[in-house]
Amino acid sequence: MRNLGLYLHIPFCRSKCAYCDFYSLAGHDGRMDEYCTALLREISRWGADVRDYEVDTVYFGGGTPSWFGAERIVRLLNAVKTSFLLSGDCEITLEANPDSVTPDGLRHLREAGVNRLSLGVQSASEDELKLAGRPHSFAQAARAVE
Repeated sequence: MRNLGLYLHIPFCRSKCAYCDFYSLAGHDGRMDEYCTALLREISRWGADVRDYEVDTVYFGGGTPSWFGAERIVRLLNAVKTSFLLSGDCEITLEANPDSVTPDGLRHLREAGVNRLSLGVQSASEDELKLAGRPHSFAQAARAVE
């Protein structure tokens, strides 16, 4: 069986960071449900086309997938599990920002199978965080890590 890695782009952000060149939509939160529905359709469609592959990585990137919300991410991950064959040691990563994670949300994601978190702290300097347009403080980042 051949290996396959899945990347699911979640383009929504609380705000656009000054250094970011990725496609993202700040201020379009009202489109999140519509996007989730479309992505669920695509997951189902592509899963049917790659039955001879085993998925060894699932990566939720963006944008800010944690801003998309744990419930939507879990819906997408459950669709991935239904539509694709995941390896027993599949790495499931979620990009997150310190201002959009909560203990309950992270617990929910972990229970659903997320086993790697990429936490976008970027800097311990408040001035650098502001200059980069980051929507969080270093104190928020420290709390998120805890």
